[in-house]
Amino acid sequence: MSKLMLQRILLAMGVIALLVVLYDGAYSIAATIPGSTPARVDHVTAGPYHLTVNMYTYPANAGFALPFAVAPEQAVNGPLTFRVESQPGAGLDANPVRATFNADPKVSNGIQGAAEITVKGPWTLQITVDGPAGKGVATVPVTAAALPPLPVWLGWLIGFLPFYILSIFFLMQYSAKRASQEDALPEKAPEVGSVVGS
Repeated sequence: MSKLMLQRILLAMGVIALLVVLYDGAYSIAATIPGSTPARVDHVTAGPYHLTVNMYTYPANAGFALPFAVAPEQAVNGPLTFRVESQPGAGLDANPVRATFNADPKVSNGIQGAAEITVKGPWTLQITVDGPAGKGVATVPVTAAALPPLPVWLGWLIGFLPFYILSIFFLMQYSAKRASQEDALPEKAPEVGSVVGS
């Protein structure tokens, strides 16, 4: 196999790997962007505050962020501060994760953000609100489902990538060594026959 051919194979494998990484990154970013229509709406009470909680993906995708928005149902005199945390249900081997969020520019005292749901199973979105009327806590149950599994052939292809890359690397090394050995061999001089006179 020529060196140029091996380089082309490595380039093709690198491009495929780059496309997989870009796809995964785009999917992860898209998962955190709230859509225009919520997939689920919950009305909860956190102490003196009545809140509307919108979830834009439901059930949540395990291993990805769950985009959400929280808004008070009535006008509040003064600012509200929030703390949102995704908490695993009983029996799940996971840790609570604090959600990231920003103020919602369309809703007064509202927020929008993304909560990490790391594993499949029952979760709770815990919303703590603090404001002029006091402090309150509300919980919203969330179910996390696993994404569809990879096809078996794709799993084997990805799993054997290091083997393919090492095989190509060793083939290139072997070809280069063999070519250098062939170049180093001295050329044989043509044999000159002796003429014996009688």
